[in-house]
Amino acid sequence: MFRIHELRNQESSYFHTVVKYCQEIFHCSGKDLDSLVGKILAGDSNRVKAHVIYAECLGELAGFVIFCYYPRNKVGFVEALAVLDNYRNMGIGSELYWRMVEMLKERYPQCIGHILEMCRDEENCLKRKCFFLKQGCIPIALDFFFSNPEIKNSGIQILYHPYRLNQQYSLGTMENILREISLDFLH
Repeated sequence: MFRIHELRNQESSYFHTVVKYCQEIFHCSGKDLDSLVGKILAGDSNRVKAHVIYAECLGELAGFVIFCYYPRNKVGFVEALAVLDNYRNMGIGSELYWRMVEMLKERYPQCIGHILEMCRDEENCLKRKCFFLKQGCIPIALDFFFSNPEIKNSGIQILYHPYRLNQQYSLGTMENILREISLDFLH
């Protein structure tokens, strides 16, 4: 059996393990990790705030999800979701995913949904895509929002999970959300 916890600071015994996996699995640079730590420690409600939830099984890290909340557009963003090889197909990924959704809704009641990004050319892309579609994510066509050929041909896939069925979206709303998130990654 596994238990889910929130990683609240750098002093946690799992913090360095999560950092190691971020470097190995997601190829995060030192700058990326510094930015993530800054977002985790952010106290200002007007700044982007990051959270880490992890699954522990028999005293070992089994998986984790790193996500942020963007207050200007009231949307979450999934930075990373990983389940370690020995713990796959046990429901840990789904549990982490839905705990993340609960946390976003609880801590940020104004949150309208969350976005995540997948690269098409990575291995196991089809499995990941199926997983996220089963969780309720909707694919977003980047070429609909951006005419920039670099973005259109990047191989990036964006998925969106709305939290309200009656939510209204406009082209401007989605463009603002994608711009806020992309600006955060560029700085």
